[in-house]
Amino acid sequence: MITRKGLLTGGAAAGAAALATASPALAHGDDDELVGSWYGRVTADDPALGSFEELISFHRDGIVTDAHRLYLPATPFGPLLETSGHGAWKSVRGGYTAFFRFLLQQAPPSAGAAVGTDNVRLNFRVQRGRISGRFESQIKDTSGALVFTATGAIVAERITA
Repeated sequence: MITRKGLLTGGAAAGAAALATASPALAHGDDDELVGSWYGRVTADDPALGSFEELISFHRDGIVTDAHRLYLPATPFGPLLETSGHGAWKSVRGGYTAFFRFLLQQAPPSAGAAVGTDNVRLNFRVQRGRISGRFESQIKDTSGALVFTATGAIVAERITA
């Protein structure tokens, strides 16, 4: 079983996912408050495992991409590499929700075998140019079995020219 501490100690772990239950989609009058790129900090608090920085972009038409440091040197699976995260976002009552997925694989000098996925749900608000919200990260093995869950907070500031 992979531990979140091992992933965070490695300098990266999954992006973020929601604790709150998503409400039915409602149109915000202006999704421009969200569309763009953001620089954030993800902090796992259950279990308490520390934090890491991330870059997250919300594209028009509900696409989200997330990137952070890709090398995870200390996990129960040994050193891992994690891809950028890809997924979708939508407006919900009181803010936004997003889901994105990262692929995990063994790091060199191994053969690079697939290890599983990190599946992240995020519920958040945008206020005064800042994102704040909660995430849930579920690590699943290659058969789709859940091996670890972590929850916590995300805060981010818009990247501007």
